[in-house]
Amino acid sequence: MKKVSLTTIYRQVGSGRLHNTSSASSRILGIQSASGIHTDHRNILPTYHFQNALPRLPIPKVEDSIAKYLTSLRALEGHPQCRGEDILEAERLSKSFMKNEAEELQKMVIRRDKENTHTSYITGPWFDMYLESRSSLPLNYNPFMLFKRDPNESLNHQTTRATNIIASALRFKKQLDAKKLAPEVFYLNDKAKSLSVQLLTRVLPSTAMLRYVPMMKCGAYPLDMSQFGNLLSSTRIPVTGKDELMTYEDSKHVIVLHRGEFYSLQVLQDDGEMINANQIRHCLNWIKQNNDGGVETSVAHLSTTDRDVWANTRQHLLSLGNEPQLEAIDSAIFCLVLESDTDTESSSGSVRNFLHGDARWYDKSFSLIIAGNGDTALNFEHAWGDGVAVVRFFNDVFKDSTTNHALTDTTDEEGGIQLDHVRHVQFQLDDKSRTAIEQARSDYDQVRNSLHACGGISDKLNKNILKEKKLSPDGIVQLAIQMGYMYVMGHPAPTYESCSTSAFKHGRTETVRSCTIQSVAAARAMRDGKGKLGDNQQLAAEARELIKQSCNKHNTLTKEAAMGEGFDRHLFALAHTSRNFVNPDGKVPDLFESDTYKLMNSIILSTSTLNSDAIQFGGFAPVTSDGYGIGYGVRDIGVGVNVTSYDQQRAEQLSDAIVEAYGDIYDLFKDV
Repeated sequence: MKKVSLTTIYRQVGSGRLHNTSSASSRILGIQSASGIHTDHRNILPTYHFQNALPRLPIPKVEDSIAKYLTSLRALEGHPQCRGEDILEAERLSKSFMKNEAEELQKMVIRRDKENTHTSYITGPWFDMYLESRSSLPLNYNPFMLFKRDPNESLNHQTTRATNIIASALRFKKQLDAKKLAPEVFYLNDKAKSLSVQLLTRVLPSTAMLRYVPMMKCGAYPLDMSQFGNLLSSTRIPVTGKDELMTYEDSKHVIVLHRGEFYSLQVLQDDGEMINANQIRHCLNWIKQNNDGGVETSVAHLSTTDRDVWANTRQHLLSLGNEPQLEAIDSAIFCLVLESDTDTESSSGSVRNFLHGDARWYDKSFSLIIAGNGDTALNFEHAWGDGVAVVRFFNDVFKDSTTNHALTDTTDEEGGIQLDHVRHVQFQLDDKSRTAIEQARSDYDQVRNSLHACGGISDKLNKNILKEKKLSPDGIVQLAIQMGYMYVMGHPAPTYESCSTSAFKHGRTETVRSCTIQSVAAARAMRDGKGKLGDNQQLAAEARELIKQSCNKHNTLTKEAAMGEGFDRHLFALAHTSRNFVNPDGKVPDLFESDTYKLMNSIILSTSTLNSDAIQFGGFAPVTSDGYGIGYGVRDIGVGVNVTSYDQQRAEQLSDAIVEAYGDIYDLFKDV
């Protein structure tokens, strides 16, 4: 089986030599794009038709990034580590940076960008950030997204749903491999979906962005698809110092994990067609009945450790003759986990099973985890791509698996079913490797058992009410998060919201700094006005105006981030350039070593949302030990929130406070 390294893939994609390596973003500016295995319009365009015609990610001016950094920092005034004198020191260091190091670093970033026109200026540094990190993957990086259940409840039977999802994933793979998957496009309207516009863009060359222009003039923006090649048959390999991403050509199997044991399940025939669906389900049922081994001694625990520790242990496994076993896992199309637990209805149950479950292989590009009750989630490794890149696959597979069932009943057909498609993958272990597994499980249990999750929903506030009141859904929820934290802690906190920059070639993400001067002012007004706003029309009007200003500022920041005009990635690239190409000792300008810069990047409120009809909800751990992971969604029935924290009381307090903030906002606007 041929391996392809990430570096090779990205060079070939950039030069146009390899066209079956891609990624898609399903959301930009907070709006869901329309695409499916069977699209909602006739598509005649090849998958990567626009890839080499995409605009390049702009590099902001240093003075603009510094100004935005300082503005965002000023919003934190009142935080215990951000007093007036701290902001003055940050201003002094910023001026010193602009005077001494900024010009040289900016020129170097621009020069390297011009030398690598096939990609973006942030791609290399961003991959380095992920792959050089020695932190373990679960809890630190891998998030999860929970599918909605199949509307046909009988088909949520565990192995039946698993088979239907496998079938849909393989249909997706077949279209992707054949370059027939519809390009990922952000549509403002349906005009660009017309056959005439598609025919025009199909015949235009990619040079000078010619095939991009008609789409843009019709209000449609093709998105970067440079990550999809790492979606399937892909894995992260632990290597001392810096990990590697590998993809495997011609994979025909998935790796199944059940009770800590691995099974290689062939799902594609030699001609690329899918194995009979009943055969696949029969093999899955056989795996469930096989009780060899156990969770406690599973090799999977090793993927939860520090990356250098895991790299060394992996080399020891290889020395014991386990190369075929590891390749069976690494080269699988994806990992499928059959979980016995059925406690997935609560936030804590879902987080325990799908975010940091026991005996998972966290290195695969993604794992599909199917609980005993049929609830299904996708847990993915983050280095190869971003959350929004996975949503295209997630949406398409959900739609297809619930409308185009490979199996329509829950009973295995009798006769003619063979087990030669499934193989138990058993490792050769010695005392050293068994000790490593035992230690890995013990360390991981200690960390994961300290994470707490809780959630809440407000049925007062919902998508329709926000639309009626002309309030930005994302701006309102982000404000509610600021209000909730203000209610609990009494001061602002560094806040992160991810925004896709996939409108540009090899775009990744940019940070929306949703703790703004405007949101803090609105949050304080709502806190201080508790018990008063209902009786004081002037105070209520002032609070409403502050909320509208907060939403307007949030919308501006989101648009700037989506257009590559944020400051976080740019400053990150400047620091990366200093560390890796200017100073051999890794030294960076004083600005990047300052307490205020570290405070800004010590994220307390890490937030994310994915608006999709396929997603029930998602979750992730905090990025700091004293922080929170906050997932949220705005639905027709209400606005929900899911909070994780390493302190149970604080998680519950913040979750309750955010839901309370939803109610306070509703009460303020309900009669106007």
